[in-house]
Amino acid sequence: MALIALSGYYGFHNIGDEAILEAVVNALRHHRPDVKMVVFSADPRHTRRAYGVEAVSRTNLPAIIRVLRKADLLISGGGGLLQDATGPRSIPYYLGIIRLAMLLQTKVAVYAQGLGPLRSGWSRFWVKKVLSGVDWLSVRDQASARLLAELGVKREITVTADPVFFLDPVPREAVESFWEAYGVKRPGKEFLVGVALRPYPGETSFDERLLDVVNDGCRFLEREYNAQLVFLPYHLKKDLPLARALVSRTSRGIIIEKSFSSRDILRLMGGLNLLIGMRLHALIFASICGVPFVALPYDPKVDAFLQYIGKSGLPLQSLNLSQLQKGIRAALTEGDEYKENLRIKIDGQKREVQEAIKKILSLL
Repeated sequence: MALIALSGYYGFHNIGDEAILEAVVNALRHHRPDVKMVVFSADPRHTRRAYGVEAVSRTNLPAIIRVLRKADLLISGGGGLLQDATGPRSIPYYLGIIRLAMLLQTKVAVYAQGLGPLRSGWSRFWVKKVLSGVDWLSVRDQASARLLAELGVKREITVTADPVFFLDPVPREAVESFWEAYGVKRPGKEFLVGVALRPYPGETSFDERLLDVVNDGCRFLEREYNAQLVFLPYHLKKDLPLARALVSRTSRGIIIEKSFSSRDILRLMGGLNLLIGMRLHALIFASICGVPFVALPYDPKVDAFLQYIGKSGLPLQSLNLSQLQKGIRAALTEGDEYKENLRIKIDGQKREVQEAIKKILSLL
């Protein structure tokens, strides 16, 4: 039986990264039901229970070495692992795992990584050196591919889709039963607006001016659409203070203050009439579920996604209430042509995920 080790930002209860893990596990099982997987996780117990895989602590070096000695393949990613904006530890940790696998003669696939920013010369040097030697190298956007080329990585680089596109929307009955638990008996009869904000990378507070603009936009939605606002902290530790700051200023806002599985997030998202979002995977979930959204891009990875689906985001740094109101109205009046084009794009991304998984499995 083949053994695959999985390395990423797993076990931290970040909805986006947990969705990546679930999608990768599901896609691997779809094509190779017999494969065994071991995840390097910050919460191995949760990872075992949630995904039905083996897991070891991502900081337990002896356990990681034992896994990599036995493994046929290490998959590093997806997600924005190789960057130094959030601190100095990400680059040495993830490159260290890759380099350790190489030393133990385990094959390595770097999968759907979103690279950068790489601010230090040390980071740039080691990313080039280590990634030049992996068995398969893929990124999730053209900007990451260009960065690797600028670093001097002279090898084939595949641009592929974010693994989360492998996930499917859930049936309407599952959506309704989910929302009934929150006191919303018929999601289609009540105007539900999700709000998914996050601090800037490396920061813990949020721009007060921008917070005021979003708050005014929430009041506009309550007044003009009789909206029920639903605040979605995708990363509880980082996003929850923002959600609490906003809900305290609304008349009917609620916070989904729980670490959900991807399936529950799809149930949640399927009941929304609109999403206002910063986080990439909040926007991807909305797209999968066909929910209109207003994007507030904080990072090039969000811009890359918007460019692919043919949609514009609002200027986060200079955002004002008039722009936000205009964006809300535009999202709610998107025509059938845009919706059909989006569906085609999503289907195309799902096919790319399947092709990437087949390529990874061919390394076994």
